[in-house]
Amino acid sequence: MTDLLRDKDTRKADAEEVAGKMYGDNWERILNRVRDLDPIFAEFLEEVPYGTVYPRTGLKLEYREICAISVLTQLNLKPQLRSHIIAARNIGISRTEILELFLHLSMFIGFPLVLDALEIAKMVFEREDEKSRLS
Repeated sequence: MTDLLRDKDTRKADAEEVAGKMYGDNWERILNRVRDLDPIFAEFLEEVPYGTVYPRTGLKLEYREICAISVLTQLNLKPQLRSHIIAARNIGISRTEILELFLHLSMFIGFPLVLDALEIAKMVFEREDEKSRLS
């Protein structure tokens, strides 16, 4: 049986594991927000990207997040970019690596898009610092 044909319970368990690494306790909140809007889309989100694609072993989770950040920066999708920067930090991608990625991207997608992405990263980093001070 291929990865794409695994049973629903396995996909949901894999989604919980992967998304748990990426979003921690926020995964259920994210899923519930989507569920409130469209339960079918929430099921798709859980089972396909997070339950089938992300858990695959052909590409490390860190590379998948670097890829996601790159594409979301190019598309200037700020809420999703913020979410994936948070996920990247949660799985161990450093601030330095994220900033280096943006520098590299500037050569290919241009400074205006990267400047917007840097603002999003700054907000994420400041929120991390604030949480750290409060702990």
